[in-house]
Amino acid sequence: MATHFVLVAEKFFQLIAWTWLIPLLLKSVTAQPSICQQLDPSPNLQMFVDKLPIPATIDISTGAQLTLGIYKITQKLHRDLPNTTLYAYGTSQATASSPGPTLRAKRGIISHVRWENHISDPFHFLPVDSSIHWANPKSGGVPIVTHLHGAEVESASDGHPDTWFTEKGETGPKFVTQNYTYANSQPPTMLWYHDHVVGITRLNVYAGLAGVYFINSPSEDAYNLPSGDFEIPLVIQDKQFYANGSLNFPNVGDSPLIHPIWCPEFFGDTILVNGKIWPYLNVQPRLYRFRILNAANARFFTLSFNNSKLSFDQIGTDGGFLYKPIVLSTLTVAPAFRVDVLVDFSSLAPGTDVLLTNSAPAPFPSGSPALSPNGTHVVMKFHVISADSYTPGASSSIPSTFPPYAAINLTNVTVTRNLTLQEFDDSNGNPIVSLLGNLTWVDPVTETPLVGSTEIWQIINLTPDAHPIHVHLIQFHVLNQQSFDETGFLNGSCNLSKNFPKPGSCFTEKPRGPTVDQIGWKDTAITWPGNVTRFLIKFTPQDGSSFPFDVTAGPGFVWHCHILDHEDNDMMRPYVLH
Repeated sequence: MATHFVLVAEKFFQLIAWTWLIPLLLKSVTAQPSICQQLDPSPNLQMFVDKLPIPATIDISTGAQLTLGIYKITQKLHRDLPNTTLYAYGTSQATASSPGPTLRAKRGIISHVRWENHISDPFHFLPVDSSIHWANPKSGGVPIVTHLHGAEVESASDGHPDTWFTEKGETGPKFVTQNYTYANSQPPTMLWYHDHVVGITRLNVYAGLAGVYFINSPSEDAYNLPSGDFEIPLVIQDKQFYANGSLNFPNVGDSPLIHPIWCPEFFGDTILVNGKIWPYLNVQPRLYRFRILNAANARFFTLSFNNSKLSFDQIGTDGGFLYKPIVLSTLTVAPAFRVDVLVDFSSLAPGTDVLLTNSAPAPFPSGSPALSPNGTHVVMKFHVISADSYTPGASSSIPSTFPPYAAINLTNVTVTRNLTLQEFDDSNGNPIVSLLGNLTWVDPVTETPLVGSTEIWQIINLTPDAHPIHVHLIQFHVLNQQSFDETGFLNGSCNLSKNFPKPGSCFTEKPRGPTVDQIGWKDTAITWPGNVTRFLIKFTPQDGSSFPFDVTAGPGFVWHCHILDHEDNDMMRPYVLH
């Protein structure tokens, strides 16, 4: 372990040769300095002056190919803020927006999307740190590749980080095609699409490249859920701004002699929902369905209402419906999480205002108050409209149960993998890299599951932060979690092969079941610090059938931390099915 990290460190120090370090530092100081986690505050903006926008919807269930391009645009994010330069998805530059259009597919009907790159900028408009491994196109430009997060999809259409392409036609080492095919064979759920280029995912997503994707099914009609105007996606992000409206992002790292620009986590001081800063939504006194996505780079959200009459009835998570609703007063949503909730406003008098608030610390779960200023404690406002403007819609209700899903059989587990999450710091205690299994992105593949097999992945978190770990292609269950003695594990005085309370065991308690945010089908789950979190994974579709495509074909799949700043700096690993 130590030997491997010495080699990794040597690679980093080789990269800081003065031939490129001096130009990078000069570039950083000639621009307005934005120091990692010490950014100048955004302009003082009034809350709740902009109505919540609803992204345009495109039906992709017709069988016809949809072409979605990536364009450079400007967009009004707040009434009193000048237009902001973004990269965005759209069918044309005129229609491109952030978030991108909502794509609606139908279960069992294949969809075809062609992704095009129309960004002609010679360089990214956000600061790129060349000291970390990234796409680095020889001809310049902004590389992109789109991943449909949570999809059961062939790897050629998965948005592998090394399948990027530029506007000039330069491609990554594993590029296959720009024409993607989505089987849509999984249960109805909410997915999301976002950029996934190796080394600059954090920049491209922050710049605007994200959107919502629904898989719908006629089977949903039986549940009498809110629909149409009463089913609303909420894409939540945090950002920081200059007075001229442009995005503020760090251009001075916390360990500049190793990474001149890279920052361990980006936390903004301003919350956006569907591309508007602290918006409001007029709601009728009735039941609503909110499909919530945390599209932030690193910030967790713990959502609640400032009115005790309201709660969340959570009916679904990443992979679709829960077995039955869970009534929650708070809802913790990690980066990349999707949650499907019902909220009933019928008990509130017309004219009532309700705030959706956030109490999650940053970094999560310990946090620093300086990284969660007052603006991050408020997400948006709901305003209950007056009785005379209330137009009743079709009735809807909260189902008592949903059809049970097939359990993953523990007796069929063939492999148990021990996979560490580790952070390495410089001599001043500043993080310089986080690794999975003490390996970098470019190290040889070590996870090679057998198609149809069932495995337990024991995620051993040796860092001070929670990490949302995402596994491409499949949905899994969090089996349990268990706290352990990190110091004893690292110095070898105990081990994880012995169960609590046996002598020599590193565990300090019996296994605990999943927390409420880990229940149900998951493609991304929180792994808590000081804990071993066990993922129960069956490498088949959710329903246990066979994949309708060859999952052993290249370029393969990946698993990674979905704190994008971590993912970009080697907290991502390839895996290959065989």
